[in-house]
Amino acid sequence: MKQRVKVVLCGKEYVLSTEDAPSYVYQLAKSLEKRIGDITENNPRISAHSAVMMVALSTMDELTKANNSVEVIRSQVKEYVDEAGKARLERDAALREIDVLKAKIEQLENLNKLKELKESIQADELETKKKKKKAVPAPETPAADPTEAEPAADAPAEEESGEKQLSLTDTEA
Repeated sequence: MKQRVKVVLCGKEYVLSTEDAPSYVYQLAKSLEKRIGDITENNPRISAHSAVMMVALSTMDELTKANNSVEVIRSQVKEYVDEAGKARLERDAALREIDVLKAKIEQLENLNKLKELKESIQADELETKKKKKKAVPAPETPAADPTEAEPAADAPAEEESGEKQLSLTDTEA
């Protein structure tokens, strides 16, 4: 809702119609009056009208520079937002890759455990076979008949034909 606000500038009264709060309009008028007064105090030959024009020109300069700064900041913010979006996409891709790598690590760990288990089972089986061989007695060889004793080392060996050589003590009848 528009309000009517009365201000005094350079000794002249102005009635303004505004939607801003009256306190804000009074603050603006006071700041403008001060700036005009600073110019006229430092240069007594300058008219109030010329001082107002100088303040208006200075204010327009400040406004233009402020708007340019705002545009630069907007542009920078847009770049930052774009970079943040790219970084977020890269982070998401990296997180997905991490999940894939974690799954591969888990698979490799499981394969390693299976390999170790297989080796353990094979070692157990080998140990069991060794124990069985030790537990089963070797087949007994029949006791040697004393009559079939092996010839003494100094006794003559059998001939290749299988006949025994007769010793001198044997007699022929």
